[in-house]
Amino acid sequence: MGHYLAIMILILLVAIFIGTPVSSAIGATGVICCLLFMGDNFLTQFGSVAYAQGTSMNQLVCPLFILMSEFLARGGIAEDLYAVLNKYLRRFRGGLALSTTIACTVFAALCGSSPATAASIGRISVGSMTKRGYDPGFAVGTVAGGGTLGIMIPPSITFVTYGILTETSIAKLLIAGILPGLMLSALMCLSIIIRVHIHPELAGEIKGAIKNAKEQHNARRMEEELNAEEKRYLEPKTTLAQDLKLAIPAVVLILIVLGTMYTGFATPTESAGIGAIGAFIIILIQGRMSKDLFKGALKAGARTGTMIIFLLIGGFCLSYVISYLGMAQGLASAIAASGVNRWTMMILLFILWFVLGCLMDPGSMVILTIPFVFDALTNVMGFDPIWIGVVSTLCVEIGMITPPVGLNLFILRSSTGVEMTKIIKGALPYVAVLLIGLVILCIFPQIALLLPSMM
Repeated sequence: MGHYLAIMILILLVAIFIGTPVSSAIGATGVICCLLFMGDNFLTQFGSVAYAQGTSMNQLVCPLFILMSEFLARGGIAEDLYAVLNKYLRRFRGGLALSTTIACTVFAALCGSSPATAASIGRISVGSMTKRGYDPGFAVGTVAGGGTLGIMIPPSITFVTYGILTETSIAKLLIAGILPGLMLSALMCLSIIIRVHIHPELAGEIKGAIKNAKEQHNARRMEEELNAEEKRYLEPKTTLAQDLKLAIPAVVLILIVLGTMYTGFATPTESAGIGAIGAFIIILIQGRMSKDLFKGALKAGARTGTMIIFLLIGGFCLSYVISYLGMAQGLASAIAASGVNRWTMMILLFILWFVLGCLMDPGSMVILTIPFVFDALTNVMGFDPIWIGVVSTLCVEIGMITPPVGLNLFILRSSTGVEMTKIIKGALPYVAVLLIGLVILCIFPQIALLLPSMM
């Protein structure tokens, strides 16, 4: 078993590091190992796997949730949420940073993607914060931290991928992410409040916090340079009715999508369909729907959905080889015989997920690692499969903002133009916040398991 595993990992690493797309690298590894260890007559099984996955109704969940998020992102819902939240939180010190974190939390429940959440909120919030004198690193770091919530709070594409691969209830996985996601959001808000009280200069307001005449002159000049769009976020002039009109449709859509899954009224696929249609109706009623927006959302949904299907096909092909050769069972037996403490093994796996989270998207990380370790984690170590899905997702969140190669850091570098050194400095405190959240989930696993147990 050991030499099979070593050869498989070597082939996979070579395929990835020469630039092969992850889905192709995983599938190619499965094919090569099948030819080396099993014989070419087993290749016909790969065709059956590809057909089964390509025609499964479960595969519609990801494209439909992605379509929902594309309609809302392109329709300006993120901007609306940020403007409304800023209006009511700007009176507090660090209010813009709090608005950003809460907007990320709400938009995560509409999006399902960490990079998309970071890019959508970052595009509007970083400029607003720096215009108000916020430290650029603090501003971008806030978006980096809040953006990670996109793959924890449902709908989460990572949870869907994990559920399909491990045959765990997708509905329970999605619901399991609610309380951990809210907990992480609360920890981030608490860290912001503490940091701006210890270091007020991080959230330097243009008005009120400026002491000398030179800085006051610069503040007036900055006020004059604000364009109409920026003033909408910094100083929104709207009534309560207008604010509710902007915010309520998105919140209602979240409640409908999650409520139909939680109550069992609809399957995850049906809830995703409800979400996509609901998002379309919201944008249509608000008069923001256009031919280009509609075509762009459909293309993005098809492109990303197809990528995920190919990832899953490759993952199932590799899982077939792993299962046939007895690698997962052998690894589980070796761990059981070693007598190593299960938390020691879990911490080592956390570290592996941190590293992989820096290098690849969450779905690829799940498909790359879970087939090897799932049996050992559940059957030998006794961890709950839903809890494993939540903590593995949190580990990827940490990896996505961990220097020097966290994916969200590069996304924010390209979307905001802030120097990478400042982004890294701003993101590090949120890495610590997420690590605290991981420790809490390990000590109190019921935070993730409570809602699924009540379904």
